[in-house]
Amino acid sequence: MKRVLIGILLLLLCVSVDSASAGSISAQIDSFDFPSGDWYRGSDQGGANVWIKNTGDIGHTFWVSYEVMDRRGKWYTALPESVYAEPGSDTYFVSPRWHIPDDAQLGSYQADFYLYGYYNSRTGELSDQLDQVDQVGAFSVV
Repeated sequence: MKRVLIGILLLLLCVSVDSASAGSISAQIDSFDFPSGDWYRGSDQGGANVWIKNTGDIGHTFWVSYEVMDRRGKWYTALPESVYAEPGSDTYFVSPRWHIPDDAQLGSYQADFYLYGYYNSRTGELSDQLDQVDQVGAFSVV
């Protein structure tokens, strides 16, 4: 019995050492530009740019979600975009695009960027949110 317990403890110790040396995955939004001005229903909105900094100690693929909210509180989400970043390097993330629906609410919109560590392509779910920025009144749909 004593040998079994010692074996289990050694196994747990090995597992914890392996996970501690695996490296850390973390990142932050360094800077960003949200679209501004007036945009028309039925068009593809551009001008959303974000710079990502990998603050972890291993290279990793991160995921950016661009979301906008109309003045009534309805959210719209562009397809998530991936960016691979080495530790300590800045990566320029180019223009996630949102197609403005023909029935989009007219008026002012809030724009948000979310930075995630993981994306499940089977379910479409993003997980491990690492950072987020927003701007109220970023642009208008006319």
